[in-house]
Amino acid sequence: MTNDTNSRLHNTTTCFPISYGSIAFYLGKDNIHNNPTATHRWTLYVRSPDPTYDLSQSISKVIFQLHPSFPQPTRELTQPPFEVTEMGWGEFEASIRIVWKEEAEERPVLLTHFIKLYPSNAPVATVDPSTYMNTTVPVVSEKYDEVVFTNPKVVFHKQLLDGGGMHHHQQQQSRKNKKKKQLAYPLSHESSVMEHFRTYGDETDVKAMLAAKEFLQKELRSVKDRLIKVDDELEDVKGMLVAASATAAAQAATLDGVVGTKGDTSSSSSTVAAGTGTATGKGGSTSSKSGKKKKSAAG
Repeated sequence: MTNDTNSRLHNTTTCFPISYGSIAFYLGKDNIHNNPTATHRWTLYVRSPDPTYDLSQSISKVIFQLHPSFPQPTRELTQPPFEVTEMGWGEFEASIRIVWKEEAEERPVLLTHFIKLYPSNAPVATVDPSTYMNTTVPVVSEKYDEVVFTNPKVVFHKQLLDGGGMHHHQQQQSRKNKKKKQLAYPLSHESSVMEHFRTYGDETDVKAMLAAKEFLQKELRSVKDRLIKVDDELEDVKGMLVAASATAAAQAATLDGVVGTKGDTSSSSSTVAAGTGTATGKGGSTSSKSGKKKKSAAG
């Protein structure tokens, strides 16, 4: 490894796992009666799936873009925990921009997240939420993702590792050897939110990868079957075209023969007619001459 911190590491891949999402609590019927525009209290966040990972080592800031109806809809946070907590009544899509440390010279990552206030199996909007929701069970909508840095800067690679990041080909070993450490900041300013953070482990990851592999294999088999079917159909079409072309050629040859025969017959008839006309013409001339002789004799 080179000692030049401004250079990039070659043939190196660093994996940066992240979790982002929202946790929304229903505030209850009494609160809605007092403030109809505040039916829920929700928190939008970006965090590490590993509770011991220090995000401040690699992230410079996180910018949350809320619905324009909120005061100061653009929220910029430069220190973890990276989260925004608000109250409201409507669901909407928010954007999250993760900006890395300046020395990393990496492009920001832009994420989008739909803030869910109601469970997926919720009745129609006209039904009173208090009939199927309570104030202690939140609606959790969280996603897991991984940002992969290829040939990162030496200094940024070190920051990722110092934060608890994992070198891709040493990921499993690092998980086994990593010691627990205490962060300098809380995972969330909302204790109720922190209690409902999802946990991720090797078993869950393996199951997800196996499910994804099975899905891809199924899709590949389906595509292969469709391609084989298309090839068979193309062969059938080619055969039909060859047969149709041969039939058309045979019909054209037969038609040419019929037209040629009719042409020869018409030519012979014309020749006979022309011969007859000549003979008649000569006879006429002879008659005419005979007539002249007779006239002369009579005269």
